[in-house]
Amino acid sequence: MRNTENINLTEEITLTKTISSSQQGDYITLPFTIPEDVEEIRVQLSFTEPEANVIDLGVEDPQGFRGWSGGARREIFLREDRATPGYELGEILPGEWGVILNAYRVPKECTVTAKVSIKRCEFEWYKGDLHLHSNHSDGAFTVSEVVDNVREAGLQFLALTDHNTFSQNVQYPIVEDHAIIPGVELTTNKGHANFYGVPKPFLDFRCKTKEDVQEKWDEGIANGSIVSINHPHCNFCPWEWGLDNFQVKVIEIWNGPWSQHNHATLEWWDNQLQQGKRIVAIGGSDTHRQHDHIKYGVPTTWINAVAHSPRKLLEGMGEGRVCVAASPKAPWVEIKLGDTGIGEIHQKDEQQGFLTLEVEFKEKMNGVFKVITNQGTVFQEDLTDKSFLIPSCIPTTSLYIRVELWNQELDEPIVISNPIYLR
Repeated sequence: MRNTENINLTEEITLTKTISSSQQGDYITLPFTIPEDVEEIRVQLSFTEPEANVIDLGVEDPQGFRGWSGGARREIFLREDRATPGYELGEILPGEWGVILNAYRVPKECTVTAKVSIKRCEFEWYKGDLHLHSNHSDGAFTVSEVVDNVREAGLQFLALTDHNTFSQNVQYPIVEDHAIIPGVELTTNKGHANFYGVPKPFLDFRCKTKEDVQEKWDEGIANGSIVSINHPHCNFCPWEWGLDNFQVKVIEIWNGPWSQHNHATLEWWDNQLQQGKRIVAIGGSDTHRQHDHIKYGVPTTWINAVAHSPRKLLEGMGEGRVCVAASPKAPWVEIKLGDTGIGEIHQKDEQQGFLTLEVEFKEKMNGVFKVITNQGTVFQEDLTDKSFLIPSCIPTTSLYIRVELWNQELDEPIVISNPIYLR
């Protein structure tokens, strides 16, 4: 089971160097070692006699020079997808790194201290919105305004999915506490699909036939995209190319406020699961502008990822470690069969007649709780507890187990989990 607690595994390394006046003008490197699976590095520089001395700061990685602050900053951070200005983006490679010092002015001997904080990768849950538009297509807000709006909504990541254009993916700001997933919504006359993870997944959007769509689909996947069919049962822009004509791996079951077209997609998705298919269910608000009902994070997609970066979030999404909640503040859920969690495969014990499901809601909850397998709804009850066990109702013959929490008064879901699969 993936570790779902918000634990920051942070290590600190303290590097010191005494620099004499005779070394003024020298470049000095303080080496340190980065292990495997590091998400973030922070460097904090301090030195004695700062009124008189000036020490510049930079960093190198195993491949060479990574970035430079000069005397402008004494604290910097580096991640795969975002970093302090002046530092290149890229993977945090294991191996020998170095804090680069420039003894720019040293009239008095000084002791330099560089504190290096290393945050290791650790599975955590992150919440975001996977379907958003800016003024690069038919949205009202600039890319920067979209990012600000998403942060204000309390979300931790977003995907920019403007219609048939890629320009939004090279203009988004680098925001320290936010992961921004590049994307595009392939918008055809007979349906829409989001391509995630690649700034330009295909060369040209124009499609007149199913074969044209398949060509874009294949091109996007070959270039590293994850493809999701959007609002396939929508009244205004449904997927008319035929859901059975494509190898669907991800489906948007919840688009904007809950509606009958979302319900139809939920039923289609569950029917595919009953046939033994593995399809990941996601959601997205499809926000274009200020609206009374269509709002950022309505719904919210939660992803369990090993790092807060676009690449790792998409890995988690592709593996099905996902649940979809009604809003950023709505309850979201984690389920386990022993050590197996959402999106994972549980090895059956054929001698066991029934399975015991462990359920934990991460926020206060109240509603009709359902456990669903390929046999249908095997458990349903009004519940208010945040964590509980569901024993002796899930046959080991089940192909999958997933859960839903519903607001009975409004007849709409509060949260829908992806399945645990059984083998």
